[in-house]
Amino acid sequence: MPLNNNQIFKVEHLSKSFKKLQVLKDISFTVGKAKVYTIIGPSGGGKSTFLRCLNLLETPTSGIITFEGQKVFGPVIKGKAIDLKGELTSGLDGNDSKSITPNAKYKVLLKEPELNKMREKVSMVFQNFNLFNNKTVIENVTTGLMALKHKTQDQADEIAMKLLKLVGVEEKKDDYPIKLSGGQKQRVAIARSLAINPDVILFDEPTSALDPEMVKGVLDVIKQLAKFGMTLVIVTHEMSFAKDVSDEVFFMDGGYIVEHGAPEDIFAHPTQERTKHFLEAVL
Repeated sequence: MPLNNNQIFKVEHLSKSFKKLQVLKDISFTVGKAKVYTIIGPSGGGKSTFLRCLNLLETPTSGIITFEGQKVFGPVIKGKAIDLKGELTSGLDGNDSKSITPNAKYKVLLKEPELNKMREKVSMVFQNFNLFNNKTVIENVTTGLMALKHKTQDQADEIAMKLLKLVGVEEKKDDYPIKLSGGQKQRVAIARSLAINPDVILFDEPTSALDPEMVKGVLDVIKQLAKFGMTLVIVTHEMSFAKDVSDEVFFMDGGYIVEHGAPEDIFAHPTQERTKHFLEAVL
């Protein structure tokens, strides 16, 4: 199969269970370069779990995840990776393909160094910021630059200051997170994610922990990233933001993608009753 150079993620029939609770049920999803995807829906519908499965912070239960043409999670039989039709994808000729059996196991197909390299390209901004509280603002941004990108202190400081200026908190560079407002913390978290120059940024409800007056500033920063042509996948409860910024909107509920499409279609002309009821309740 020819490699689609514009495709970052391809997700096929993904599921995730926590013991007896199935949170994701048969999710298929494609992420193209320089596009903005928003995922909306009620709480508990599986949105955040899906994001964490994308970068393998959570290990899915079944399905296939392909990242930039490389299969990173999927089924194996006797150590050989197979596709969902049971055809072996490497190591055997066409006469040796077989159906998936109960012996097939689903696993992460990357070794730890490869997984770390992937995560350098897939940055994530969390709803609760996840800053290093024992480091200053600028140190929060430079740590990854030096550890992952092997920048010198001077190089890292220069890049960090440009990013802190971009997100509007350069004057806080020597403060510790405890001195920052929630909106300022989230801006620092965005700067930290940008520092490693990722191919895609995943945003997990980036404004849900913020006071209402701080929400607009953070959303404006994300809109600016979209204008720069960055690839973004955003779980959000901010409907007007999703409508404005998205190339494609996905409505998720009960572990399924119920409906997806262009924002003007989803918000103005939803086709599924569940989508209609949700939007009527929140708009």
